[in-house]
Amino acid sequence: MTTAAPATVVLVHGAWHGPWCFDRVVDGLQERSVPVVAVERRRPSGPNGELRGVTDSAENERIVRAALDQIDGPVVLLGHSFGGVAITTAALDNKNVKHLVYLTAVMPDTDGAIPPNLPNPELLGAIQAAEDGSTTVQADLIRQIFYHQCSDEDVERAMGELVRDEAAIPRDGVRAAAWKTIPTTYIVCTEDQALLAPGQRELARRANRIAEWPTDHSPFFSSPQLLIDLLDGLALECAA
Repeated sequence: MTTAAPATVVLVHGAWHGPWCFDRVVDGLQERSVPVVAVERRRPSGPNGELRGVTDSAENERIVRAALDQIDGPVVLLGHSFGGVAITTAALDNKNVKHLVYLTAVMPDTDGAIPPNLPNPELLGAIQAAEDGSTTVQADLIRQIFYHQCSDEDVERAMGELVRDEAAIPRDGVRAAAWKTIPTTYIVCTEDQALLAPGQRELARRANRIAEWPTDHSPFFSSPQLLIDLLDGLALECAA
């Protein structure tokens, strides 16, 4: 009897981060023979060509679509935080994408509105803009906002890996929302200090399935096994 091949898991990182944040999840899925791709949403920019996070919504869609185009067979597509914007449009009209996962993520609709109780005011106050319009997060608040359940080693690594974003995070509406036609799971991280749980729960009402985890904004560090187990299960559920 031939065993169906699991779907490919595609991971899309959020603002200021990079594919590195999913390393443990990638390793765990590969150990279970689940194919996985972590999308690079950064590009060389600025006067010295340093990596910066892409914030333009259309460009983010192109980046994720290009990654999806390289995959044959079914896909489970996850967006973390701001990465939720990219998966919402990149999955449109792609018959390979069988399931969307919003991990404590922005889950936009065409009107562009987000729950006012989603972003923590402390996060908004910690975003710092440079003269060129690029943004970063106030260094002494990064752990508290993103990683307060993470180990010292993980925080130290993240502090060395975070990059500037090209500009402030846009809040425009999307042209259409893939979660309206593709089965979707929303993961509410109840201890998140960046995107607050009450706002996450409002967005989660749009999803077919909801999971609640007692984690901070970065479960790929603080609770990677939860992510590995969930994505492994979905990859088998969506197997070809």
